[in-house]
Amino acid sequence: MENIRFSIIIPAFNVEKYINTAIDSVLNQDFKNFELIVVDDASIDNTVKQINKYQKDYDNVKIICNKTNKASGGARNIGLDIARGEYIIFLDADDYLYENNVLSKIDNLIGNKRVDVIYMGFKIGGNRDEFVIPTEETCTREYKAGKDIYPNVWSKCWNLEFLNKNNIRFVENRYYEDVLFVYKAIMKVEKYMIADFPVHYYISGRKNSMTTTLNLKNIYDTVDNIKDMLEIKMNDNTKEINLRIKKEIDMCKKRLEDIYDSIDNKLN
Repeated sequence: MENIRFSIIIPAFNVEKYINTAIDSVLNQDFKNFELIVVDDASIDNTVKQINKYQKDYDNVKIICNKTNKASGGARNIGLDIARGEYIIFLDADDYLYENNVLSKIDNLIGNKRVDVIYMGFKIGGNRDEFVIPTEETCTREYKAGKDIYPNVWSKCWNLEFLNKNNIRFVENRYYEDVLFVYKAIMKVEKYMIADFPVHYYISGRKNSMTTTLNLKNIYDTVDNIKDMLEIKMNDNTKEINLRIKKEIDMCKKRLEDIYDSIDNKLN
């Protein structure tokens, strides 16, 4: 049996309006040596109905349905635990792959080499218009672990053996779970490549998304991330962890201010 090149993991929660676009962007790829793992995180809308129809038509599609909500981190962990691909690509359910040849381009870039991670570009749409393309300057360890304003997990293509060897997994039931995962992984990276082209189309500002619906859980979870980073700092006081902690503290302040402004505007 041919080795699987990519495992694409999609966590899905109440995304009945978007999930088909995400899945179709994977299944329509001209490169076919992949498996698609969709983990429904106890949705209460018609997400499960939308995704179940794919499993019967495609041998390389796996559907997992959680009985209880574990948030994106928990859903992604389930995908990682059953993945068989050489490399992992995460895709959020309300985003999609940029073009139908991006898997071919990544496969050609890697070739016969073995790297820990490939840093990938992406296009931002929705409430703003921007291309984010990695360069040598933005792919240093210091930048990716400490300074990056987009510390998301899906703009990287991860070697599964590397993740497993270093026991890199997500914190469950927490917002902004990408931050710790990315930091811990990048600090272990020895070999990387740069895919200087957009792989994902990221929709910014979607109504009811985690980033646009701020509440106190956003604050609590940011503080929990900072607490975990402070523990890392106690054992490994690197310039990268100090940069990341300061960035997360600034983000926590901004989220608190946004919540305050939102309430104040409603009262006035």
